[in-house]
Amino acid sequence: MTEDQRYWYLASYPKSGNTWCRVFITELMRLAGDNPGEELNLNQDIETGAIASSRLWLDDQLGVNSCDLSFSELDPMRGRAGASAWLFAEGERFHKVHDAFQSPDSRGRPVVSTAGCSGVVYILRHPEDVAVSLSHFFSWPLEHCVDYLLDSSAALLPGERFGGNQVRQHMGRWDQHVRSWADQTQLPVLIMRYEDMLANGLETFAKLVKFLGLPAEAELIQQALDNTSIDRLKKLEEDVDGFAEKPAGCERFFRSGRTGEGAEQLSIEQRQRLAKGLSGVMKRFQYEGPELD
Repeated sequence: MTEDQRYWYLASYPKSGNTWCRVFITELMRLAGDNPGEELNLNQDIETGAIASSRLWLDDQLGVNSCDLSFSELDPMRGRAGASAWLFAEGERFHKVHDAFQSPDSRGRPVVSTAGCSGVVYILRHPEDVAVSLSHFFSWPLEHCVDYLLDSSAALLPGERFGGNQVRQHMGRWDQHVRSWADQTQLPVLIMRYEDMLANGLETFAKLVKFLGLPAEAELIQQALDNTSIDRLKKLEEDVDGFAEKPAGCERFFRSGRTGEGAEQLSIEQRQRLAKGLSGVMKRFQYEGPELD
C-alpha cells in the first residue's frame, strides 16, 4: 500500500469529540498545504473520509442493497467492505466510526475492514458529560440519555430494516463500546481522552499527529488548535448558517465543549447509576463519579 492509500479510523461513542478531531485534522492539513490563507468552511472542507456506516459505500463495495438485509445478514459482511479496494477514495483518509468494534450480529467479526488499515484513534469522554451532550444533540430527556449509556443494545438508527444514508450502528453500553476498541488487538490504537484534548491540547494532539503521520511542527499544531477552538467553531458554524451534520431540532452542533456539565446537570441518582453501571472502565480511564452507597 502506498503512502497516499493509507487509512485510519477515528472511533468514539457519539458526542465524545470525534468531529472536533476531524476538524483539527482538516485544519492542520490545510495549514500545511498550498492554500493556508483560505478560511475553513465547515460544510465544504471536512472531507477526512466517509463514515464507516455509509450505506451508499457499503452497498457499492458489497454489491448488495443493504435495505433488504437484516442486521444478522449485514453485520457479518461489513468487515469485508474495503478489503479488495481502497477505502472510500484516494489519498490518506480518516474515517469516523460510532459502531462498537463488533456487534451482537457480526458473529465475532469486526464491523469495519481491518485489511490495510494503519490504526484507530479512539476518543472517549466522561459518560456524565456525554449524557448532557446527547440530550442537547438529540433533544432527549437526561434520564433517557442515562438509560441509553447503560443499554447493552443501544444503537443509532435502530430498527430491523431502515433506509437512509447510514446503516444501523450498534454501540452497546458506554463501557462495552470503550472496551471493544481499546482492547481489540487487530489494529494499532491510540486512546485520547476528551478531557486531555481540552486541558493539554498541544501535548495530546502532538501524539495524534505522530500516530497519523501528519505534519508535526509544534507551531503548526498550535495554530490548528487555535483555529478549531470551541469559540472559533461556533463562529464558523454561524458563518455557514448551521453545520450540515447537525440533526433537525438541534440548536447548534458546537455548543459548549466544557467538561463537568454532567456533574452540574445530572441528579445524584443519575450520576450514581452511571458510576455503578460503568465503574470498571470509568476507573480504568480515571473518570470520577459520586460516592456509592
